[in-house]
Amino acid sequence: MMPTPQLRAISWNGISCELPESWNVIVKGNRHLIIEQNLQPLLEFRWQTGTRSSSKEPPASRILSRITKETTTIPELTEPPEFLRGLYRHYEVTAFRLDDGVPDGAIVTCRKCATAMLFQFFGTSPRPVDYLANFFSTLECCRTDQENSLWAMEDLTFKIPGTFILDSYLFSLGLTRLSFKKKAAGLNLIRLSAASRHLEQHTLLELFTNFHGNGVERTVQLDERTLILDTPPSLGDLLLKTIKRKKIYRWAKFSYCIEEDKILGIRLESSRPLDRQQVSFIEKNYGFIQKKTADSRDDQRAGTGLHTGA
Repeated sequence: MMPTPQLRAISWNGISCELPESWNVIVKGNRHLIIEQNLQPLLEFRWQTGTRSSSKEPPASRILSRITKETTTIPELTEPPEFLRGLYRHYEVTAFRLDDGVPDGAIVTCRKCATAMLFQFFGTSPRPVDYLANFFSTLECCRTDQENSLWAMEDLTFKIPGTFILDSYLFSLGLTRLSFKKKAAGLNLIRLSAASRHLEQHTLLELFTNFHGNGVERTVQLDERTLILDTPPSLGDLLLKTIKRKKIYRWAKFSYCIEEDKILGIRLESSRPLDRQQVSFIEKNYGFIQKKTADSRDDQRAGTGLHTGA
């Protein structure tokens, strides 16, 4: 019997699942992830949303045709591996291989929302089938909250209005930055690690200035760990908006989380007055993931189990 692992939830651009804490996730694109075990690739997957079309050809057939064009090899359909059985209730599963041996991949299509996922399995030996079975049994693509989207990657989790679209991301040593956009507005989230070391050389306000840019002279320090920028635009800003359509309505928060020794930053900008309910919602739902074990699943995927450090 496999030991009970520490699990963490990941949610990235519409896909959610749980995986052992020891597995690494590499973000390769807006809808492209690679999962590693012991620094070796375990599986890779890409996905498309809303794959229903007027064509009678199912999404799996279209993807297999594309694989044939890209590899000049015709995929051979085969029996799905045992660890995919947890998907059968809600998904169509088509396994294939390009050479003799274990399946090279599978195409998984949601019966409800028509999201199509292409998985590639790497030749890890021995393959951790129990952990893979748990991973696939927790795979979700249909949002239970139609108005908001849940994100969780590395040690961060947050909920944002579903109207925001991922624009860019950066995962570097000690710094995570995520940028989202929607019409007339932009949202930036950051996490800065080893905060105490940075605070030995700079004040919290100086770090905040680097994050936010101009206009921080109107910042309010709530306490020694928290800065807030929330001021109406000046007359000059309003004139600038008329001329250059600038995002002059700004709200930002910078929080030093002592327990995690990290700084969390949020910045909202818009060319229109900010929706205060959205601001409060984003602020409340941005924090750190709480770890759990496989036999004690809580409502993490519903957006709880959140530690903001504020």
